[in-house]
Amino acid sequence: MGTLFNQTTRKDYFDNDAVKFLNTVKTLARDHGLKVEETCRVLELSMKIDDYDRKDEQLAGLGRLIKDLIDEISMLREKL
Repeated sequence: MGTLFNQTTRKDYFDNDAVKFLNTVKTLARDHGLKVEETCRVLELSMKIDDYDRKDEQLAGLGRLIKDLIDEISMLREKL
């Protein structure tokens, strides 16, 4: 999964093809015995979970950058 500077744009989430997405929804609904609305809700929740994962990874990366910055500042301070 990508992080802040290495992830696909939201437009690429479904290969920028609404028709493929709709066909996928219909296929999933049929294969799992769900209504189209139920299938859309499941996909929506899946996207939210993915979004939370992305944000968590981005925050972790930001935390590492801040820690590295603090370490560098501490080393500079020790040299003074």
